[in-house]
Amino acid sequence: MIPEAIIDEIRGRIDIVAVIGRHMELKRSGRTWSGCCVFHGERTPSFHVYPEDKHFKCYGCGEYGDVFTFLQKLQGKEFPEIVRALALEVGVAIPEREEDSAEQRRRREERTEVLAACDAAARYFAARLASRFGEEGRSYLASRRFSDETAKLFQLGVASNEWDDLTERLAKKSISTAALEKAGLVARRDDGRPYDRFRGRLMFPIAGMDGGVIGFGGRVLPGAPEKLAKYINSSESILYKKSRVLYGLDLAREHIRRARSAVMVEGYFDVIGLHQVGVKNAVAVCGTALTPEHVELLRRIDCRTLTLLFDGDAAGVAAATKAATALLPSGIMGKVALLPRDAGKTDPDEFARTQGTAAVEELISSAVALTDYLIDRAIADHCGPSPKDSSFEQRVKAFDQLRPLLGAVPDGMSKSVFEERVAKRIDLNLAALSDELGTARRMVANPGPRAAPVKTQMRVTHGSKALDALGLLASFPVLVEVALEEHFLDLYTGLPLEPVARHLANGTLEGDQVIEHLEPLLPAGALSRVKKLLAEARPEPEAAEREFRKAMVEAKIEQLGQEIDRLNAEVVLAGRPIPDDLCRAMLVATRRRADLEKRRDGRRPG
Repeated sequence: MIPEAIIDEIRGRIDIVAVIGRHMELKRSGRTWSGCCVFHGERTPSFHVYPEDKHFKCYGCGEYGDVFTFLQKLQGKEFPEIVRALALEVGVAIPEREEDSAEQRRRREERTEVLAACDAAARYFAARLASRFGEEGRSYLASRRFSDETAKLFQLGVASNEWDDLTERLAKKSISTAALEKAGLVARRDDGRPYDRFRGRLMFPIAGMDGGVIGFGGRVLPGAPEKLAKYINSSESILYKKSRVLYGLDLAREHIRRARSAVMVEGYFDVIGLHQVGVKNAVAVCGTALTPEHVELLRRIDCRTLTLLFDGDAAGVAAATKAATALLPSGIMGKVALLPRDAGKTDPDEFARTQGTAAVEELISSAVALTDYLIDRAIADHCGPSPKDSSFEQRVKAFDQLRPLLGAVPDGMSKSVFEERVAKRIDLNLAALSDELGTARRMVANPGPRAAPVKTQMRVTHGSKALDALGLLASFPVLVEVALEEHFLDLYTGLPLEPVARHLANGTLEGDQVIEHLEPLLPAGALSRVKKLLAEARPEPEAAEREFRKAMVEAKIEQLGQEIDRLNAEVVLAGRPIPDDLCRAMLVATRRRADLEKRRDGRRPG
């Protein structure tokens, strides 16, 4: 935790006009400086910087804050990272807590080491592409109509066919084999000898939101042996986690912020191809499905609409459906634009290359709402052209296909509208359906049949022990392994707190960063509870694990109590005789709670 006095000192020393002026054009206007806001598109300046009070205010979009707020929103970095960077700039030393400074130093040193390795590798790959060794790569890019300027913008490169070329070349630049291995660029044989992971491939550097290279993707060049995978990614590292990285976001960030919308595609070439025809708010996942962490990245740069632009084949259809599970709970409006299949297989890159900018823009503008797309797919899969002409059983199957997605939408108006839309399109009356199947409204609320009742989502209140567990892990990041052992994430699954909990479990949030992420999610009393565990209520380091396990046990007891309450309500609704599945579920939950209570009362460490 960085002391408030240190933050105030940095704020006092920094020239806010100079810092903000690096990112936008400012002109003096009396006692203030003004310019066109970088956070929303405008032609008349409404963004003002007040050097005396050290803050900025945009009267167009409402953005307001100090230099830390500006850089956080602009660069997508965490608060402590911004503070430390500015501290170096103005010469302010930031003290560290004694009990965890060694671990924090180790992680920072490793991050610096991996960043340096990735940067050096990206530069080397790019230099090879531009040299006589890159002729095959340049020829392939030219065949796909990518310009030299585009290749330089995306830092494209090429890897040698040799097994140790990168290792030997970068050793001359003081980049060790160990650093390359940590960066996921080097692997080891069974006998322990290192070798370059990428060989004979076109290289796509993957950058974080601030533009620093954190990982790589590689595509085999034409003529490579068929047994080789077409695409591979660098292994995950302290910097690169594919579930939390979007390819092209560093270049698309400002375009997304201004348009408040993004286009999601599936591949590196798709992003590059769309960018080259002017669709510069395109990003892609890196070999995985869309995750809540991806969506959170987009939310942080004020993305309000995400258009999924996928191939029109079965894989593209499946990808759009998978993306819905991450997108529907987020509040971001989802849209789907599938490429036409008239001319055979095509992808966004090929479509952009052959059809041009106008066709791409028209395709995106005509995208359908994600919920309508999902309903259309369910109807097509089970009911044929007309639900009214299909059997009751077919319509129920269509409803069952949509049921998990209905469960993913948070309670409220959006969910009610989605439910009504589903019932209307499938031509089913929800009340009549409930009577027919004997499930009441649980059929909509639960993502599965009653024989496999859903796990209760924990209600995290002001007094919840789940908050204590979260605060203790934030205060003691070294307890990550203990958290995994205790199934920490299970407490927050499906809740607004889940992304924060997941970052904690992955070691990518700690201390003040957690408070910043929790502020919009918790009421003042609950937030204060977590803050105290980072300050005056923080236990001694030697007691941290014991207190964390205790909080976890009590939080699980609390969760099971809520589960038992839910099951009791189902028993009342079901009437007599009580269904066997409910009896079994009640017995299991009661026994688990009793076991946890014994563990708590005996103070066993688990």
